[in-house]
Amino acid sequence: MAELDQEKTEQPSSRRREQARQDGSFAVSKELSSFFVVLTGLLVLYYSGLWMVTSVADLMKKSFLLRPADLTVRDISGMFKDVSYRFFLVVAPVFFIPVVGALSYALQNGFAFTGKGITPEFSKLDPITGVKRLFSLNSVVELVKSLAKISILSYVVYTVISKEWTNLPFLMDMDAVTSMTYIGRISFRIMVKTAWVLAVIAVLDYVYQKWSFEKSLKMSKEEIKEEMRELEGDPIVKARIKSIQREMARKRMMQNVPKADVVVTNPTHIAVALMYDREKASSPLVVAKGAGQIAEKIKEIARKHGVPVVENKPLARELFKYVEIGKEIPVSLYKAVAEILAYVYRLKGKYRR
Repeated sequence: MAELDQEKTEQPSSRRREQARQDGSFAVSKELSSFFVVLTGLLVLYYSGLWMVTSVADLMKKSFLLRPADLTVRDISGMFKDVSYRFFLVVAPVFFIPVVGALSYALQNGFAFTGKGITPEFSKLDPITGVKRLFSLNSVVELVKSLAKISILSYVVYTVISKEWTNLPFLMDMDAVTSMTYIGRISFRIMVKTAWVLAVIAVLDYVYQKWSFEKSLKMSKEEIKEEMRELEGDPIVKARIKSIQREMARKRMMQNVPKADVVVTNPTHIAVALMYDREKASSPLVVAKGAGQIAEKIKEIARKHGVPVVENKPLARELFKYVEIGKEIPVSLYKAVAEILAYVYRLKGKYRR
């Protein structure tokens, strides 16, 4: 039974997920990020490739036409600034590629920053732990995935180049612009097919990473119980605290019995102590009540301190059931309580309006 309890069969709690997030543990697919990087590169090449090539060519032509002998230091400085600015504009679209790669990581699990992922852990230097990680399920999956990806992409490249195999020898007779255009067109076709392959791999890998991450977060029944104890406290300790609190409340209640004007009983099971003080309340208060042994204790203290004990079964039951300790009696019980208090005051020789 102990072994079964340790099986991680329970769904992870919100606290477990939050702890994993704080530790930098996410369900992240590297293949999905790779797909977005390749896709962004394709879009940049498709929409900006020709402009980038012509801009670089134009920049080189202007640079080669300059005559250094006719240039001053100010001219060279201005030319350097102009070339740097133009070159930055040309390569600016390329900067979107790593930005999209970083955003793809963030979009998979939201923006969460933690330093635990880069904190050195000396436990990782343990060779035994390293060997276990090397032959773990994740390592095997990553190896199979890498081999499959290399094989598929190699086949894609081969299928594209094999169709152009007869045209490759003619590259030697082409001028530079024509040959570069031809090579660029073939490279673009390879990248398009590569993107389709990476899209399929990314979807499969993302599904697997989600499944694997959810499986790693699952908890055993013992872990669930331990978490509940941490959040709500140990049930044994809580019961002990409640017991102490009840005992303290009982003692405070018993201290009020000698101040009462009368104790109403039913007569064996219930006892309710009443006190009437015009300066503190407009009607009598219940200062103590109890059943069983507590009722006997209330009656014992009352007799010891000369507090009258009066039997009235209906009134005792009503007071015990509906009036909390420290609260005034309801209007419906005024008459019955007034009769008992009048009787008690006559016994004590006191008269009040």
